[in-house]
Amino acid sequence: MNQDKQNLQHSCIYYKNNNGMGGFAIDKKTKSKIKVLEANENFALEHDEVLVIEDAEYSGVRYGTISEITQHNTQSLSGTVQNYKDKLLLKVTNPKFGNYLVYLTSNLKKIERDVIYNCTITAFPGPNKPYFEVELVNTVGAISEDEQFIQKVLKEANLPLEFPASVINFTQQIKENIDTHDLINRVDLRHLPFVTIDGKDAKDFDDAVYCDHEHGIFELYVAIADVAHYVPDNSVLDQEAKLRGNSVYLPKMVIPMLPEKLSNGLCSLNPHVDRLVICCQMSINSAGDILKYDVYNAVIHSAARLTYIKVQEWIDEFSLCPPELINSITQLYLAYQALLLSREARGAIDFDTIEPMFIFDSNGIVNELQPRVRTESHKLIEECMLAANVCVADYLIKNKQMSLFRIHGKPSIEKFAELKNFLNSLAVKFDVKYEQLTPYEYAKLLKDNHENPKFAAIQQAVLKSMQLAIYSTNNIGHFGLSYNRYLHFTSPIRRYPDLVVHRAIKAVLNKNAKDLDNELAEIGEHTSFTERRAEDIERKITAFYKCQYAKSHIGNEYTGLITTVVNFGVFVYIPNLMLDGLIHVTELGQDYYIYDEKSQVLVGKKTGFRYFSGQELNVQIARVDMAKLFIDLKLVVK
Repeated sequence: MNQDKQNLQHSCIYYKNNNGMGGFAIDKKTKSKIKVLEANENFALEHDEVLVIEDAEYSGVRYGTISEITQHNTQSLSGTVQNYKDKLLLKVTNPKFGNYLVYLTSNLKKIERDVIYNCTITAFPGPNKPYFEVELVNTVGAISEDEQFIQKVLKEANLPLEFPASVINFTQQIKENIDTHDLINRVDLRHLPFVTIDGKDAKDFDDAVYCDHEHGIFELYVAIADVAHYVPDNSVLDQEAKLRGNSVYLPKMVIPMLPEKLSNGLCSLNPHVDRLVICCQMSINSAGDILKYDVYNAVIHSAARLTYIKVQEWIDEFSLCPPELINSITQLYLAYQALLLSREARGAIDFDTIEPMFIFDSNGIVNELQPRVRTESHKLIEECMLAANVCVADYLIKNKQMSLFRIHGKPSIEKFAELKNFLNSLAVKFDVKYEQLTPYEYAKLLKDNHENPKFAAIQQAVLKSMQLAIYSTNNIGHFGLSYNRYLHFTSPIRRYPDLVVHRAIKAVLNKNAKDLDNELAEIGEHTSFTERRAEDIERKITAFYKCQYAKSHIGNEYTGLITTVVNFGVFVYIPNLMLDGLIHVTELGQDYYIYDEKSQVLVGKKTGFRYFSGQELNVQIARVDMAKLFIDLKLVVK
């Protein structure tokens, strides 16, 4: 290598294209990008650490060749097995792997075509060996295995899947078009450029927003699909929606509360069509105070269906926003900033949790977990919805109309005491008496410890101390959000309590208030149950996919953090995989460990060595129990 090329060599992390053909290398120091063509990869895989020789630059794009792989960061491969002459080939399911040859050196008595095999790489390609060699570790599962598991979970939960014929027939008779009769007593907002902002895969759009600014005051409009217009009270359609209670969102499917004609059609605020809504219009000052509001029936014509990703790009660079939307998007962002000031002033708790998003290969097997990033565009919509929910709660209370509230009680004194003991064991200051406890103290605790290495454990402990939020006619306020009055108004397509709230609004608007106390109490209890049922289903299916993903990493070593200490071991979170597992107390070494419940630590009887939340450990994925949906870890001592 000549001196000129030596000077152009970069130490990089390599990222493959989604189709596995070529990719780009990111310089570790400068973070600059160098494009690598497939012919110049030198068998590098996703996240490998590589040396790249910069070859050329065309039209502002830098090109390079991978000269050396300094660190292989892929230890295992998963795929189907097939015969090729006298050899066994592993056809890797992850499309980012590319078209490389992979030989399986293990002996298989029988090859099952619909089974995914997990293998460890035993040899990487070299100058005279253009292929990978792997050994079998275990099977990840059959391609259709998750479908069977999901059906089992749904059946056990007694969750209705198909809509009865009577509901379908009723829905089919609902007219498709809006006529002049539907517009009676509605405010016409079709001239305002409302937009919906949702995830890229969303199909049902409950809410649309618009904001303007005049004389130092934000005028925020939150328009919510008028589901009550299409779902008559006590109709067969209403009875089925009540039975379901809510939509259930799973990684590969949605079980809707309402038939698709409504959920994705008439009740979805799709762009460029007229839609009936209930609007909450709010006047907000620069401190985030809601000076006044109005709630009314309206009709809108959404100007655009936007995604969180696209809006975040505009927030990062407003010049990229289309001219026809820039005023509203800019004012929405500024109103959001004002609402944040109000949120902080009242001491609302904001949990900084990271949820996993499953990425499936062509066979439906999980091959990656990515963090579901909560950006400012997400928070913008959240704050707009919170503001509307509070105003509607106030509206119904002032008009003496019974409804369902979303209530969240103060933590119990027992849970609070457990939290204080745990924080004391971590030497985290929290000098608050139970009688003085408000959401502000919890919010301050999390804010003050955000950079603490044990933050994940602290946040989890705070979460564990909290009560569950439920639906009730007894308005006791919402502790976590620090509201005296709060309800759910903004998602009537997917939550039955929101539909109940819409009917309460219409009762006020039509001046025909009803005493529904007993009926509402029953609905609150039922929908609180269906919400817990949905969460349990989602938890089980999420655990299944996490275990499926973990099976393809058995034997690999990672750095993890202890999140919870119990008498039978320690639960450890692996950030690189977004997975949790257990190291059983018998796997912690030769010592006998005693659990200190007050401090929530395990202490070695002989050595005095302590295992505590927030501690960093080197672990190996040892076993995965698909029947119990459990991941066993092994401590790695280096």
